[in-house]
Formats: sequence, C-alpha cells, structure tokens
Amino acid sequence: MTAVTFILRGYLRELLKKEHGTGTSFQHHFDRKASIKDVIESLGIPHPVIGKLAVNGTEVGFDHILRDKDCVEACPLTPPVNPFVPTILRPEALERIAFVVDVNVGKLALHLRALGFDAVYGSAFRDGKLAEIAQSQKRILLTRDTSLLKRKIVMHGYLLRMHDPTRQLIEVVRLYDLSSRIKPLSRCLPCNGLLVPVSKESIMGRLEPLTRKYYQSFYICEQCAKIYWAGSHQEKIMAFIREVIEAAGQDESQGG
Repeated sequence: MTAVTFILRGYLRELLKKEHGTGTSFQHHFDRKASIKDVIESLGIPHPVIGKLAVNGTEVGFDHILRDKDCVEACPLTPPVNPFVPTILRPEALERIAFVVDVNVGKLALHLRALGFDAVYGSAFRDGKLAEIAQSQKRILLTRDTSLLKRKIVMHGYLLRMHDPTRQLIEVVRLYDLSSRIKPLSRCLPCNGLLVPVSKESIMGRLEPLTRKYYQSFYICEQCAKIYWAGSHQEKIMAFIREVIEAAGQDESQGG
C-alpha cells in the first residue's frame, strides 16, 4: 500500500471529493503503480486546472510515478496564465488564443465573440467532440464539467467557477490576461466568423430604408455574410467591455 501526503492550494480544495475531507493537507492510500495525474484525478481534480505540481519539493510533470511517503503539493492555475510559454505540465504551448466552449456555458461563447475572441460552440457537441476540437485545433476548453476536463487529450482548459455568464467572462479575461487583446465587434456573434469592411453600394439591396439613410459604414461576416453596422447597440457593447476590463483588473479576493 502506497501512502502519499497531498497539499492542495487555492480552489483545488473545493474540487476534492468529500471523503477526503476539506483540509489543505491529507494522506491518501492506493495499492497500484500510478502517475500523479491519475491519482490526483481520482481525488476529483481534473488535470487542466492544475498550474504546478511538486513532489518532495521538486516540480514534476503529469507522468511522474508516485512512491510511498511522497509529499505532493498541487497549485491551481492562477492569473496571469500565459499559454504561449511551455511548462513542465504543458510542454506543448499554444500559438494563439482560441476557445472551445461547452454547452453548459454556452452564453459565454457569445460574450467572448463580442470581445473579438475565437470561440467555437455548438449546442450538439458531445464531450468527445469538444475534447477532440480542443486537442486538434489547439484551443482552450471552457466548461463546468469536471469529467470532460479529465479526458486525457485535453491539455489546455479551465473549469469555470461562476454561474453567471458575465462573471464567467471576467474569470477568463482575468486568468489569461486578455484585456489588451480585446478587439470589439470584430467577430460575428452567431457564427464566430471574422467581420470585414464592405461597401454600402454592394449590399444596398439588403438594407432597410432607414439603415440606408442613416448609416454609411458596414461590415460583413466572411463566414455567414451577416451584415453589421454601428447602431445604438455598439455603445452598449463598449460599455459592457469597459466593465469587464475593470472587473478583471480587480483582485479576485475583492470580489472581482
């Protein structure tokens, strides 16, 4: 029987299965050869939310094999997370900021698109498809489903703690330090396509009379051809973005 002491930092304690208690430190016993990833996930903690693992004071990767009397310290992802930099836990860094969003946080996808972020979402996507998209397209998987994040092929992901979509957006912007990367109104909200300028003359037949009269600048989605212009909704979206940036800049312990 192998006995390992675990020290969990931050919100990882909240993910721990109830039978292991609620304290910061506890001892866990198991009777097989196992990697640190397998053992910590058996405790209820999905590997993508872990930012650092150390065994007996030495930082290790997910494939490290635990031994009797080891002491494991696990720390969660904490802002700012830079997915472009390789780490021991995630040696394959990302080349861009892009997300795939689970149906259980679907409204978050629309918020991310409003800020200009590439956010794939489909109401019919099952767990296997979401994990495959995250792996093959090198996207960050956002969900509230711990079992989904435990899938082996998912490397970059986050377990959202908030229920409200706006608070979830603030979580993501804060965690990945995205405030300086926001490009408002650059993506199509329904389909995620990029918006590009289009001449008024070329779309005149698609415009309502009042739109033709009062607006001169237009954009069209490269993917679905939906037309956009700077209406009254633009001011509301910009005000919303300012609130998100301000909240994301606040310390989390202060309720940001």
